[in-house]
Amino acid sequence: MDDEEGAGLRAFALRVGCYGGASHPERPAWVEREGLRIDVAAVESQWREEERLGFRLLLTDGSHLLVYYVPEFDLWSGIIMAAGPAAGGA
Repeated sequence: MDDEEGAGLRAFALRVGCYGGASHPERPAWVEREGLRIDVAAVESQWREEERLGFRLLLTDGSHLLVYYVPEFDLWSGIIMAAGPAAGGA
């Protein structure tokens, strides 16, 4: 992954807390959005790609997030797939 790709990922950077295990990160536990920490209700799916880990999350506010962890940059990035009622459509 080059610096340009890294810059693109940083545009969608998130703060994510995760459970660590034999392979860090094992799974996300919370995300911070607009200054608020929102717990992960469920990891709906997870997968490994060549240069990153992917997770589809259901948050406790009812929103769905697609997040990626890129070990090379120690960076989490993500996008909202569907906003929950408490998320105000953001």
